[in-house]
Order: sequence, then structure tokens, then C-alpha cells
Amino acid sequence: MAQTELKAGMMISLIGKTNNKGFTLIEVCLVGVVLSLIFAISWPILNRSARLTQLETTCKEISYTLRYARDYALNENKYYTVEFNIPEHSYGLAGSARYWPKDIEAGVSDQKLIFSPDGTSPDFKISLKNIQGNICTLKLEGSTGKTTIQTQK
Repeated sequence: MAQTELKAGMMISLIGKTNNKGFTLIEVCLVGVVLSLIFAISWPILNRSARLTQLETTCKEISYTLRYARDYALNENKYYTVEFNIPEHSYGLAGSARYWPKDIEAGVSDQKLIFSPDGTSPDFKISLKNIQGNICTLKLEGSTGKTTIQTQK
């Protein structure tokens, strides 16, 4: 008889319990709305930051190409030329081309930069500007090969 009462009591308590494992549809929708608002507010900031990073990266890649050409001129005791094609948004050593994004405008002091076998070159300057008005300027000191990059936001 004690077992029957225990089983009956257990049944009653099991029937009265609710299952609280999971989320309701309203809770899931509210979380989705909150996340969408956070994303909408942060999108312009992230976009602006990504474009500035793209501009700085392009400037650094050009700097690396100039250093590469200077090093090769020194090591191989030859003249090396880096050519810039502004309408095509490209630059590179003779025969190879690298491209920068189409939404970045460039202005260079010379279309061709020639490194002599002793590693010297004329002074050189390139300015890159993105659609948001950020400017990255790369200057090469021809006698020493030193490059400086400045970014204006």
C-alpha cells in the first residue's frame, strides 16, 4: 500500500511539472532584433575602418615593391624599374603587374622609378586617396632608400 501511494504521489508531481528547456519564439525574435540593431549601428564604423585599412595596406604593398626593386638592383648590380600605370590602377617591375583597388585614386611624382646598381634612385612620392577622403602618402628618399608612410584621416 505504501508503494501505491508513492507511485500515485510521483505521478501527480510529474503531471504538475512543466518543461522549461528551450526558448520561446518571442525570445528568439527579440534576440534577433537586438542583434540586427547592433549590426546596423556598427556597420558604418566597420565599413570606414575596412576602407582605411585597405588604403594603408595598398600603400605598404607599394613600399614593399620599391624595397624589393632596390634590393635586387643592389644584389644583382643591375638597373631595375618600377612602373606605375595610373589609369589601369597597376604598378610593378617590368613584366609583372600588381593592382590596387579601383576605388583608390593615385597620384605619382614619376610614372617610372629607376633603381641604379648602387641602390639609389630619384626621390619618389605617391599619394593614394580612397572615396572617403582618407589619404596615404608614401615618400621614398632616393639616396638612402628610406620609405615613410603617412596617413591622413
